[in-house]
Amino acid sequence: MQKSIIKQNLSSLKLSVSKLFSPKPLNLTIAFLFCFVSLLYSQNDTITAHQLNSYVKADSSDSKISFSYGNKGWEMGYHKKFLMQVQWRFQFRGELNSKIPDFYIGEEDNLNSSFNIQRARLKVGGYAYSPFLNYYLEYDFPSTTLLNWEFTLSKNRAFQLKLGQWKIKYNTERFISSGKQQFVERSISNRYFTLDRQMGVLIKGDLFNGKLGSSSYNIGIFNGNGIMAQNNNGKYLLFARYQWNFSRKIMKMSYSDLSKAQKPEGFIAFAYAINQSAFTSFSSDGGGSLPGYQIGEKQQYLINQYNIEVMLKYRGFSFSNENHLKTIDDKALSKKSQIYGGYAMAGYFFNEIIKFIPKPLEITVRYAIVNNNTYFNNNINEYSFGLNWFFANHLNKLTADFSYIKNQDFIDENDNYRFRLQWDISF
Repeated sequence: MQKSIIKQNLSSLKLSVSKLFSPKPLNLTIAFLFCFVSLLYSQNDTITAHQLNSYVKADSSDSKISFSYGNKGWEMGYHKKFLMQVQWRFQFRGELNSKIPDFYIGEEDNLNSSFNIQRARLKVGGYAYSPFLNYYLEYDFPSTTLLNWEFTLSKNRAFQLKLGQWKIKYNTERFISSGKQQFVERSISNRYFTLDRQMGVLIKGDLFNGKLGSSSYNIGIFNGNGIMAQNNNGKYLLFARYQWNFSRKIMKMSYSDLSKAQKPEGFIAFAYAINQSAFTSFSSDGGGSLPGYQIGEKQQYLINQYNIEVMLKYRGFSFSNENHLKTIDDKALSKKSQIYGGYAMAGYFFNEIIKFIPKPLEITVRYAIVNNNTYFNNNINEYSFGLNWFFANHLNKLTADFSYIKNQDFIDENDNYRFRLQWDISF
């Protein structure tokens, strides 16, 4: 019954899609939506993604059109020249705080004793006209913001060109998705050092894969005023990052040793950025100001910042560490200041040594610090403990964490106790 229903829909789909694809390949979107809605409303019984994927591939073996489901969601291709991957992501969170921070970031923080749809996003990626012309879009519904729009020319792995708007690959914690963190949210140091999303152009590449010199590099120039912001002062954000993969294989930025690496894997990376603008901080809301500063004139703050980080994974154990230094030269007040901070984080699947502990369970710990002794006498310190239960790796997981934050907002004895529970799912 299921196959006959699907076959009828696929037959009508092929007739419609053949018209849609010629002469306008961009109608992939319409074709995909037609197929998805048609399948959704025709099913009297449930059918697994594996069954659908197997049947569609068999039915369309002689066609230029392919339709399947993978790790990046629903996939539709045409003539090996066009591919579109569509994925939905939802993040539902509950949080208890003894105190709400004054330096509040809407994307990361919650009001006390509240439940919240923290993130609800649509991701669309793939390639157009050639497998080497990749594109990616990401839209956030709660904030009604187009977060990412980017194109990458990737024919030569050692030299790739990227342009658009995306999170700068300055540090692992900010670059990877909030849905692939080891805790409910990033550490307290993130908001002080992130470059966040910017518009610009970048060259990048992977070198010497399989050899001792295995490494990756990123060099870019950006507007430097935050998300969806043009350059209005003639100064640009310049950025460079070098990563040495000591395990002799190209390493992606990721947390948790989900693959249970049988040999040590990891990298050591160095990053630098310089920017002059009205802002001392960035987030998904755009340019902002750190505690002790105000949003200034167009070229008021000259900022230099540095990052050294380490990543290691081995047999279910993972360790990551970032060390940041940020100097702020206030041209209006002729005053210089320094902020330093970072985090150390570890996670382990104890089932690797204690078999009665469930395999999907990961236990994590994290320490983070931020110091700005130019304006404040106290450090902010974070001590966190967390649990992850992976239903389908980072695509479907439940996370709980408890944190003690000492001297929140650099205020003596302004301590915060925080508990959070979160379900993150992508499909």
